[in-house]
Amino acid sequence: MFTKDDIKVEHHPNSGIKAKVYAFEDFQRNPMAATSDPPPNKKPWLPFKSRLEFEVAQIALEAALNNDQTDRLIKICHQCTIGNDKFTFENHKDIHRKWDAASQRVTRFTKEVILMTYEDKSWDFEVYYRDLWEWAADLLRDPRLFPHLTFDAQRLSKFDGEKFVQFIDEPYTADAFWDLQSQLPEGAKPLTFILYADKTKLSTSGTAKAYPVVARLANLPTDIRNGEGIGGCYVVGWLPVVKEDKEFAKKPGWVNFKNKVWHQAFLRILASLTSKSKTGQWFECLDRLSHWFFPSILILSADYEEQCVMSLTRGVRSLWPCPICLVPRDALSDVSMRYPLRTSKDSQAIINLARTKHTLEEREKTLKEYGLRDVDNSLWLIQHTDVHRALSYDKLHFRDGGLFDDHLWVEFQKYLNDLGRDVVSHIDERFKEFPRWRNQKHPNQVMDIAFTDSSIPENISKMILYAAHDVVTEEDCPLGYLLLRCICLYIEVDMYASLEVHTSDTIREGRNVVQMFSRYIDKTADIEDKGWNFPKLHMDVHLFDDIEAKGATRNYNTKPNEKMHGSLKDSYLLQTNFRNVAEQILRVNHWQLIAEDIHRRLIDFDEYLRLQTQDQFDAADDALDATDVAVIPLAGLFHVKVGSKQPPLTFESVENIYRSDDAFSNLRIRLNDFLNDFLPAINIPLPQGKRIRLRASDQITEFRFLKVNYESMVDWRQHTDYLRCSPQFFGAPRFDCVFICVTPTKVIFGCLLFLFECTVGKHTFPLALVHPYDAPTGIRLRKDKNFNLFRVRARTRAQSQFFSVRSIIRGALLVPDGPSDYLVVDTVDTDMFVRMREMHLEAGHLVRA
Repeated sequence: MFTKDDIKVEHHPNSGIKAKVYAFEDFQRNPMAATSDPPPNKKPWLPFKSRLEFEVAQIALEAALNNDQTDRLIKICHQCTIGNDKFTFENHKDIHRKWDAASQRVTRFTKEVILMTYEDKSWDFEVYYRDLWEWAADLLRDPRLFPHLTFDAQRLSKFDGEKFVQFIDEPYTADAFWDLQSQLPEGAKPLTFILYADKTKLSTSGTAKAYPVVARLANLPTDIRNGEGIGGCYVVGWLPVVKEDKEFAKKPGWVNFKNKVWHQAFLRILASLTSKSKTGQWFECLDRLSHWFFPSILILSADYEEQCVMSLTRGVRSLWPCPICLVPRDALSDVSMRYPLRTSKDSQAIINLARTKHTLEEREKTLKEYGLRDVDNSLWLIQHTDVHRALSYDKLHFRDGGLFDDHLWVEFQKYLNDLGRDVVSHIDERFKEFPRWRNQKHPNQVMDIAFTDSSIPENISKMILYAAHDVVTEEDCPLGYLLLRCICLYIEVDMYASLEVHTSDTIREGRNVVQMFSRYIDKTADIEDKGWNFPKLHMDVHLFDDIEAKGATRNYNTKPNEKMHGSLKDSYLLQTNFRNVAEQILRVNHWQLIAEDIHRRLIDFDEYLRLQTQDQFDAADDALDATDVAVIPLAGLFHVKVGSKQPPLTFESVENIYRSDDAFSNLRIRLNDFLNDFLPAINIPLPQGKRIRLRASDQITEFRFLKVNYESMVDWRQHTDYLRCSPQFFGAPRFDCVFICVTPTKVIFGCLLFLFECTVGKHTFPLALVHPYDAPTGIRLRKDKNFNLFRVRARTRAQSQFFSVRSIIRGALLVPDGPSDYLVVDTVDTDMFVRMREMHLEAGHLVRA
């Protein structure tokens, strides 16, 4: 028999690994046996002569010190050096020589010049690249990464009490990886690459540009692959930027020429994989087994314009603008229709057919009928890679920086402006007063804002509904109200797209919301002049196909890759002479990788020494024996921790400080009543068997910070909320809201009013005074139904209640809507979105499914 939440792991038949069911707490994502860790290098700082020299060189690199500043730092170090560490640097050249000496730790860049001609003119273009196979081999050889690598496709499912429900998250749990392994010989392993490319401006004027190519290994889990440091983002190429030539700029063939340059340069980056993708490559890994790897490009991460270059489609003005399917240009807004998918095989056949035509006009006519360009695609040379299947949904540019930023928000602003200055001011004021939440940016004066950061439109989209729902009414502004409903559905699609783990249910629900969003967009098109016929709206058709094929969108979102642009720009501004910058920037990038590698080795070395000299278990036991306060015997791990400790106060002092606040009236007496019920409920006897009677002179300790660990309902991993309960946090009061478990079947919302510890006998209890938001809200309002809002109502402050902080499930963001009503913001993260969906169902609200 199976137990609820058991995990079943089915490996691809070619792996030879039998399916197995694990108890949830025993489940490990990686089936590969971890290698035994060898003792670390006793001199992990080599080739630097000492740890001190490495750390000085690392600081100079991280701070982007110029040569003169580096020399001054070295001089200061000579003046201050004491101890046994050698310090032999004389100037910046010595540091540079050490970085160069360490360069073999990571696959280096190679520079190659490609000669390209157009009509009777020729150009030399420089391309820089790392050998992709050797770069992957660096990761395979790394003992810190190897235990986390997955080489066999998996199908994972979770037992819901009746049946096993499949879930998808990582690329190797999705269909494309499984299908890829099915195409390989028995025993062969897919080695799958994620490649990203995009131009970026290095200078504010835009005259200096970079064209980096970034690689990640899809066999690694997302936490490592999208993280910083070892196993994360690696620059593996630097493509040439073709400057416009006035002589040719308006000629039709010039665009083809620029695409040809791109693919010839990209071919240099792919070159080491082309033959290996056909025959495979044996490689002895750290498990002392030789694996037969077949490299493949599983995912191409790029914005729409770059996807057109990668697929050699003609872009937004062509008859068939989508690089993935053959949707006609005039049908882009209709996401209910499905069209034939493009394939690399078909594209090759069409181009070959066009090349048989006798005239340029006939050739162009054939290609235009499919929206293709007369250029050989470099990705065709990688076996088991279909460029059109590898192209992936880009949440950053298709949604936050596209559909919302350029269209929904622009149109909605028009309606807000039409309602007058008072409404515009009201919206800006609402954003200014919007409650703070960790990691959520807080834009002010959004009606005038010019976006320079893609995270700004993302945050506005999640806040605008709560700022505008009561000023854009169905009666006064029907079109604006309809558009706000579109934005509401847009956000719902966005939250489904953001889920870290998907099941067939979430995919079905997400598809349904896409269809509903499309229907509402069609309604706005019927009654206003706005056109919605553009590729970034159409791409929603492929959103959930990509999730089924390649896992969660965070596997291919361009957002983690674009973070790398900042480091390249810093290197350009601070560590180049602004001439021939590519080589200088890539040299710094290479040194940064080496510094990270040595730094990690130092951490491993320090940990090894610590474990050699300290018995941490005895130390932990000693620490527990030394404490005077008993640990409260609650089941399970403590998931909450209080912080920001204040000086102790007597009950009398607390009641005097808050005497004008009804929430604190009779504080001590009510706390007595609570403790007399609470202690027996958690099997702690009352002191001496008598009822608790706290005195006015007894002291409690206030805290103003609460850290809450909780298990996400989406990915079942631990996440953390950092909550405040402070009358003064960065110049303003901050009292966060929380989910509270009142009984095993009842959860309410409440606002933290006072966090404190109270000692009774030998036990100290962390407690919270909470303003409960569980008063009846009456009949659900029409707008709450239309906008899928979850409304709660506060009791009077005099009805505040005590709770153990351990009954707090997690934090919550609530926005006031009137004197006592609040709206729950379900977009702060995916766990909140799923929790609120369940609460809607429990409340009897209609939910799209």
